Amino acid sequence: MAFTFRTAAAILCLAASAATAQQESGRVGSGAPEDIFMEITHGEDGTPVLSPEEFTLANGGYYRFNVVCPEKLTSETGLHFEATKLLENAHIRVLSVGGVDIEFYTQGLSFRAIECDDAGSARFSFHPMRTGVYEIYVRDQAVPPKEAFGRVVVE
Repeated sequence: MAFTFRTAAAILCLAASAATAQQESGRVGSGAPEDIFMEITHGEDGTPVLSPEEFTLANGGYYRFNVVCPEKLTSETGLHFEATKLLENAHIRVLSVGGVDIEFYTQGLSFRAIECDDAGSARFSFHPMRTGVYEIYVRDQAVPPKEAFGRVVVE
C-alpha cells in the first residue's frame, strides 16, 4: 500500500512540475497557452506604436497572442496587424475577439490579418512550427499609410 501511495505521489509531482514548466523549444506544448500581449497605439505624429516590439518564443510552444487596441478608433483611423510569415509557419488553434467568449476553432487553418476599427482586442493561439525571425507589420489607414514593425523570434 505504501509503495502505491509513494508511486502515485511521485507521478502527481511530476505532472504538476510539467504543467508549470516553461516552453521548451522543439517540443509541442500542451495544456493552456502562454499569453503574450502586444498593445498598438498611435504616437504623437500618428505613427503606430507597438509595445513591446519583439517576442522570443520556443519552437513548438503553445502561445496566445493578444493584439490590444486601447484607443477609440474608426474605420478611417483604425490599425491593421499582419504577421504573415509567422502565421504561415505556425499551427493556428483558436481565434477570439474582444472580452467575450466568442471563439473560432481553426485547427490548422490560417487567417491573414487583424484590423482594429475601435478600441478592443483580438487574440489567436498557436504553435510556432519553424525557427526563424518573423516580421510583424502594423499600418494605419492613411494614404500613404504610417507603418510600424515588430518581430517574433522563434528559437
